[in-house]
Amino acid sequence: MTSSVAEQPKPDRYEEILSAAAECFRQQGFAATSIDTVARYLGSTKGRIYHYFPSKMDLFNVVRDRGMELAFEGVMPGYQAKTGPVERLALMAHGHVVTMIRYHAFMQVLLDGLRMRRYGATTEFQREALERHLAQRNEFERMFREVIEDGMGAGLLREGEVSFLVQSLLVAINGPVFWYVAREGDDEDKYTRIADEVVGFAMSGFGVAWTPEMTRNLKTETGVEV
Repeated sequence: MTSSVAEQPKPDRYEEILSAAAECFRQQGFAATSIDTVARYLGSTKGRIYHYFPSKMDLFNVVRDRGMELAFEGVMPGYQAKTGPVERLALMAHGHVVTMIRYHAFMQVLLDGLRMRRYGATTEFQREALERHLAQRNEFERMFREVIEDGMGAGLLREGEVSFLVQSLLVAINGPVFWYVAREGDDEDKYTRIADEVVGFAMSGFGVAWTPEMTRNLKTETGVEV
């Protein structure tokens, strides 16, 4: 029996386009990437992409939104962990770094999207997408701020100007987006080792000596996968 068009695996095609677009935007930047570029990368036609996305900007917005979803998925287990603020902060940071590497192309688009104003949002849909993205960015940062403030309030983290510390932490854990280069044989174990180093460095800024063993023990105790 032949499946109808509605029964075809649309999500697979849709996700394939998003992944291809993320990689094209990562490699060539927003300005140099076109619908044609993505179609060539896929070995497909422009019509396949226009079926889902009316413009390059709309495609960029959806790739960016997917990147934000992935970023939240990376930190949420640590944020919701039933443990102290120092441990929650380390788990959130670790999950974020692994996400930055695992979904490298999406994360580059996400961070570039924070400068979206320079590209312009010309339609109501695009303006709404930009406003939604900025609101999500603010909520993401709020989660880190909350945990840091809890840690400071309990005397477990070094006191300081919270706004500056949040931004400094984010610079550290976003770092792999800018310097990580995928190599043959890279796997989850390597992602974890990189995250261990970055998290140790980031936590030292709060006066906490954090080790990879502490992360592994936390994973066992809390059941959090990072």
